[in-house]
Amino acid sequence: MKFSHKYIIIGAGSAGCVLANKLSENLENSVLLIEAGPMDKHSSIKMPLAASSLFKNKKYGWGYETEPEKKLNNRTINWPRGKTLGGSSSINGMLYIRGQAEDYQGWKNEGNEGWGYRDLMKYFVALENNQNHEDQFHGNFGSLWVETYQPILEASRSFLNACKEYGLTKNNDFNGEDQEGYGQYQVNIKNGQRFSASDAFLKPILDRPNLQLLTNTLVEKVITSNKRAIGVKIKNKSGIQIIGCTSEIILCGGSINSPQLLMLSGIGPKKHLKDLKIPLVHDLPGVGKNLQDHLTVNISYKINKLKTFSELMNPLGMIKNFFEYFTQQKGLMTYPASDIGIFLKTNLFEKTPNAQVHFAPGAGKYNKNGAMKPSSGITASVCNLRPQSRGHLELVSSDPKDAPKIYANYLDETKDIESMIEGVQKIREIFKTSPMQELGATELKPGSQCIKKTDIEEFIRNESLSVYHPIGTCKMGKGEECVVDDELKIKGIKGLRVADASIFPSIISGNTNATCNVIGAKCADLILEINKV
Repeated sequence: MKFSHKYIIIGAGSAGCVLANKLSENLENSVLLIEAGPMDKHSSIKMPLAASSLFKNKKYGWGYETEPEKKLNNRTINWPRGKTLGGSSSINGMLYIRGQAEDYQGWKNEGNEGWGYRDLMKYFVALENNQNHEDQFHGNFGSLWVETYQPILEASRSFLNACKEYGLTKNNDFNGEDQEGYGQYQVNIKNGQRFSASDAFLKPILDRPNLQLLTNTLVEKVITSNKRAIGVKIKNKSGIQIIGCTSEIILCGGSINSPQLLMLSGIGPKKHLKDLKIPLVHDLPGVGKNLQDHLTVNISYKINKLKTFSELMNPLGMIKNFFEYFTQQKGLMTYPASDIGIFLKTNLFEKTPNAQVHFAPGAGKYNKNGAMKPSSGITASVCNLRPQSRGHLELVSSDPKDAPKIYANYLDETKDIESMIEGVQKIREIFKTSPMQELGATELKPGSQCIKKTDIEEFIRNESLSVYHPIGTCKMGKGEECVVDDELKIKGIKGLRVADASIFPSIISGNTNATCNVIGAKCADLILEINKV
């Protein structure tokens, strides 16, 4: 085995790109970054409105699906995850959300020192290059471009007016002092194009002589000796190779791939590994457990007074918008997945917002390839921000190419379905306000026949989808089912850490990508012992 790298990072996603940037700043640190997918050169990656077209593209994404979900009437749910430079930040909706201060305080209260809101705020600020806010909550000199999307369509302005008439509080900054209210989302879009973790943190430093990038390379196993990680077994077009590591290996594959690789390497639940005839290196029961995700459901209305995506993307409009995009980086193709958001409490007992709404001036249905087929209308999707249900994933075999089985266990807990029902009811009330009624808003989904609470519940079980925020499968903490400590070190194995969404102890109240960037930056500090208490 050739020991040629001080650090090996597995996964060039939202955390891995930041980590590679920070660790390679010191030219004495030899860093190897390994990505299973190709370079991020597909035109649909840069084009914001084309994000969903890559959900089932096996070249640029993993194309995962859950096992049949019992509480969703045995439906399998799409779980697209990016497989290219930038990871899921190269196929996501580009919304920049941090979550609530209380989320991170909860992490700290579980014994994770250095992971409270104030602890992490310095990272959010340092990474951010915000074009609209200059205050103590934001940074203006970081690498990650953040801006409020403009211009929005008139249908979106009408929805803003509806939120106002309904009595919600206007919020110009969901990442400021308070998250509650309605307003426009901030996004990672620069000059009309997606600005991924790769664009922000990796591409500018690829010429560093101490940084090596391997793409189209699958890591099949972390090699250990005497309970220390000493290298990786990889496979690419050159065949199978063993690459050594003199200091640390960091898993940044995300909430599916990181626990999968740990188990393939003999680190995980003893019985499960024995059943698959994988030699046990270390019994770690929590690997693959504690799985959480945000579940959402779309409420759609047809309007007859304003144009929506469908009307604007007719054959002639399609030509016009593509021309505007490719010549000026303007037009409808620069639109994010959602432009208007709401964070609200669905009942009087919630102390902080427990539901998030993603509004878009369009409607449609996902086809079998995972892409959205537009139809006339507008949509407000609502998700339960803090689900109590917990799932898990497990290996199918010892073959690294076999996708693991994913059991999200959506709606296992009664409170989760109750929160979803309350959220749907709130959205329907907003659509009853005069700004919506003046547009001739007629409900498409759930539809006028869906009246009773039991009807809404059945609609949710039949129609709800993932918001693509899986977390928690390598939980950080001190308990028996925790996988990493608060320095992100794998328990019982030296020289091995995890830095991605899988370390979340609990899901945050919003989109997860920005927090993954922060995890990468904090992990680098922990490794380099910067700001260590």
